[in-house]
Amino acid sequence: MADALYVDKDAEPTALVGRMLNKVCRAFAVGSGLTLILMSLMSLTSIVGRSLFSKPILGDYELVQMMSAVAVTMALPFCQMVRGHIIVDFFTVHAPKKFNRACDIVASLALSVAGFVFAWRITLGMLDLHDSGDASMLLNLPTWYGYLPMVPSFFLLGCAALYTVWIDITGAEA
Repeated sequence: MADALYVDKDAEPTALVGRMLNKVCRAFAVGSGLTLILMSLMSLTSIVGRSLFSKPILGDYELVQMMSAVAVTMALPFCQMVRGHIIVDFFTVHAPKKFNRACDIVASLALSVAGFVFAWRITLGMLDLHDSGDASMLLNLPTWYGYLPMVPSFFLLGCAALYTVWIDITGAEA
């Protein structure tokens, strides 16, 4: 009844770079899951506090907003490593394998460029927010705090996408 959605013990990378990248991506995914758990516990506590005691957690919406963005970005690299992104293959389902592999390579290259560009631009935005002293309204929490884990997440996404490009081009075992 409780079948695993994805069991990847046989798909574990064999090359040193792949194994290291896989471990880091998995650690980020675990961090993403922990962030979601903390966020849900905080929301539950706030809802119970609001309903029973008229005392919600101050700034819970601000924290949920920040934590949601962090959780999503931290999960992206692992999703790329296990090729878990949604693929719309309506037009390519009956295409030759070489064509589909070429499409995967182009998509992964585009994703790697996007990951590195996002990391770069978020870094610049984070530095600007730090310098301007921007903070949340209720908690006065510096806004740049939420950007901090996103930078390595997007950089790691770019690295994972480049790794999958390398695997697809060389035909090496993942």
